[in-house]
Amino acid sequence: MNALPFVKVQGNGNDFILLDGIAQALPEWDWGALVRQWCRRRYHIGGDGLMLALPSTRADFRMRLFNADGSEAEMCGNGVRCLAHFLFTRHAQDEAQLRIETGAGIREVFRACPDATLIRVDMGVPLLARAAIPMAGTPPDQPVLEQPLALPNGREVCLSGVNTGTPHAVLFVEQPLDTFPLEQIGASIERHALFPNRTNVQVARVCQRNRVEVRTWERGVGETFACGTGACAVVVVGVLTGRLETSTVVRMPGGELHIHWEERQRLWMTGPAQTVFEGRAPVPSEESARMRRSPETKGKPTASNSV
Repeated sequence: MNALPFVKVQGNGNDFILLDGIAQALPEWDWGALVRQWCRRRYHIGGDGLMLALPSTRADFRMRLFNADGSEAEMCGNGVRCLAHFLFTRHAQDEAQLRIETGAGIREVFRACPDATLIRVDMGVPLLARAAIPMAGTPPDQPVLEQPLALPNGREVCLSGVNTGTPHAVLFVEQPLDTFPLEQIGASIERHALFPNRTNVQVARVCQRNRVEVRTWERGVGETFACGTGACAVVVVGVLTGRLETSTVVRMPGGELHIHWEERQRLWMTGPAQTVFEGRAPVPSEESARMRRSPETKGKPTASNSV
């Protein structure tokens, strides 16, 4: 058996297996195949995804993220906070700010407390045009707010679309969230023809104008405890539809995030991140030849999720 050292990290219960490709070069594995094995809960390490910490020629560091189903994500809000925590504590102990390259562009991260267990992230400007989310249909340059959508089971929902690093479909409901059939509805929306790259799904219930409850169905993962880009998406849609204020606390099963939509332009996310444990992940030697492919530095993100 071969083995790779890893660090298990989590932010609001969204958990990732992290490999350090900065301290040493990583092997040339088929990461998609490996993550499907490693992320199986109860049978292996378990996690919502696999994250690679890498050098960058465009920023201070680079992040690659693979969902539990093996698909590669453009970005992940909770993931980038977890990576920032790892970098601040292992490779940038004296820094207060870093720039991290992701598949959705460069994100600036800030140490929000001395031990870097609270991270503030510049999440950029949300994309609202239909074609940029992306969503099928016309007009391509207009926002998609409160659009009725018929699902295969005969149910109709009313959703809004936004891209905050990854595509999101947001549904506001009045019923208690624990009674909402997220597994059924989320799976139907994720792979609906309206979303050519699939989508994450957030169902939200307003508590106050500055507080909202959210459950998340993540593309390529299923229901998760939290989603950073999803929390941002909910606040954007909530503001645009008159439900929420530009500074709002988003409460999810895994904890809370504070989202601030500065002057309806740049999004800021502040939330926790921590190291859970470290270990060595086994890779069956008989699968080594099958799993090897081109070096990871040549890979590009596919149309897949986030967290």
